[in-house]
Amino acid sequence: MGIVGVKNLLEEGFDVTGFERCGYVGGLWHYTEDEDTLSVLECEFTLLAQAADADVGLLLSRNVFELLTTVRDVTPISHSQKVGTQLSQRCPVSLLLTQTGTAAHCSARQVEEYIESYVDHFDLRRHLRLNTAVERICRDDNVGQWRLDLKGQPSELFDKVLLATGPHVKPMMPKIEGFESFTGRIIHSRAFKRPGAFAGMKVVVLGLGNTGGDICNALVGHASSIYLSHNNGAVVTPREINGVPLTHKLSRRFFMIQGILDDWFPKLSDWLFNQVARMFMRKFLGPIDPAWRLHPGPSVRISTPVISETLISNLRSEAVKSVPGIRRVCGPREVELGDGQRLEADAIICCTGYGNSFDVLESRFDPTTDPPRAWLEAPGSKGRALPRLYQNVFSLEAPDSLAFLGCAWLVSGAFCLADITSMCIAQVWAGKSELPGRPEMDRWVRRQEKRISGMAHRGTPIPASVHQREWLVWADETAGLGMEQHLGWGWAGWVFWWRDHRLWKMLMDGVLASASWRVFEGKRRPWPGARAELERLNSVYRGEARVTS
Repeated sequence: MGIVGVKNLLEEGFDVTGFERCGYVGGLWHYTEDEDTLSVLECEFTLLAQAADADVGLLLSRNVFELLTTVRDVTPISHSQKVGTQLSQRCPVSLLLTQTGTAAHCSARQVEEYIESYVDHFDLRRHLRLNTAVERICRDDNVGQWRLDLKGQPSELFDKVLLATGPHVKPMMPKIEGFESFTGRIIHSRAFKRPGAFAGMKVVVLGLGNTGGDICNALVGHASSIYLSHNNGAVVTPREINGVPLTHKLSRRFFMIQGILDDWFPKLSDWLFNQVARMFMRKFLGPIDPAWRLHPGPSVRISTPVISETLISNLRSEAVKSVPGIRRVCGPREVELGDGQRLEADAIICCTGYGNSFDVLESRFDPTTDPPRAWLEAPGSKGRALPRLYQNVFSLEAPDSLAFLGCAWLVSGAFCLADITSMCIAQVWAGKSELPGRPEMDRWVRRQEKRISGMAHRGTPIPASVHQREWLVWADETAGLGMEQHLGWGWAGWVFWWRDHRLWKMLMDGVLASASWRVFEGKRRPWPGARAELERLNSVYRGEARVTS
């Protein structure tokens, strides 16, 4: 996420420095044996759609490139001198990887190579300082700047700070009676690197989500017994439907209809989307054995569905056994489940998610220091932090100089969402867009807190989740994307529909690719090649140039 912020701020003429504690820019897409560092598995394949971005935030519960972006020179340098016309001829974020020949579901190594090529393509490497850990960020009110305390280096001052550490900072470990008496191995999923390390073991995988499903599948053929322990069930859907990646079913028109249903018929919307998701589950994955305890499962509008073709087949073959959640540890190598059943276990792998952590920030600017009571009391909050930010992006205390990437989540590719979010930040800080006053920002945050706390009484929502349609309308205006103007019901929309119906149709009903956000003139720079890229991607989507993995 951080490299996208660096690129979009540079495009607006800011003097940008990106700090990364690791020695590489691939982030979690770079495999490492370090158990304290989140990374992909060596054998892992992504759910990257051919025409969309990597849905790692949604589908794999993972993030990209933990990096802190800082900005000097609060007044942008002249765009013509700093950025020039060369950048406007280059492709925007997340398009380099979708060149002809890239598989719909490519390997993690390919994603890492893409990130490296992205950095080199936009000449970002000279703006990045790798192997540099930021230990503390404080506001120096005397000089009106932010002081960054760096590990082993002198502190430095900056005018603005973009924190792009993402939502997967703090592993969340469950509180289970007797954990301290277990003599086997207990780890968070972050520390899971090689399935061979569990050869011959009886392993309990705690948590039914995308990570839990991935780890269970990786353990097949290595562990002697694999138990998937969970309390609430899940909706499981395949990566593809009739040979088309699931993400290709998500068009702009789909989200517009969803937004209308959410606003006017919320109960109908919730019922409808859950029925469709469960229909896909039955139709494409086959009969669901009640013994697996997947039904009824939480609403797909609240909790992320599990995207997997292997989970159901592993349950069906009994390579993986579905069991209730762990009630307590009752012996050195024994656990008691929620139904009273006892299991022998050599290892427990906790796939229980992550939380935000902004400990690096001075406490008065930490957006998680004062969580609302309604969130803390909701069962689905599960002790996770809830950032209080305007549009889940801008600091309430210092919106003109402190912003965050990775705190706003909606159904979109993580790369694409980071691109849109950082474009909003760049336009506001460049003075091309304005934020409302503090009272209006506070009102928005209170509405968001009420919404997400209500969701946490019905399931386990992602704390960063925002109202999809509402947020995209705000982002369109703030970043100056031009989508609402040209695809709305106003005069400009009707003119565009009449003059260029083919492009209008692609934008409304075709693949919702990142090129869509760079088609029209606006506050941010457009990309002249956006139309050609959309035509190519939609050609692939229609099967005229099908790329298989």
